[in-house]
Amino acid sequence: MARLPYVDADDPAADPEARDLLRAMKLAGGDVNLLKAMANHPAILRGFMGFAGPAYFTSSLPSTLRELAYLTATAVNRCHY
Repeated sequence: MARLPYVDADDPAADPEARDLLRAMKLAGGDVNLLKAMANHPAILRGFMGFAGPAYFTSSLPSTLRELAYLTATAVNRCHY
């Protein structure tokens, strides 16, 4: 269970900027829980999307394999996910 709630792109109470970024992600094929959690603080989500977003969404890998890569890196580095 997540410690932070996931922001839904269709939630009218969510920050408008976060909703727009989440909708754009969804259209690009990226519906990732990590990004939904980051949307609780739109400035963090915006910074992440500016840094890693282009590489993430222009990847030729399917979203399931990208998520598997994140999880593998987390396990290898003994991070708590």
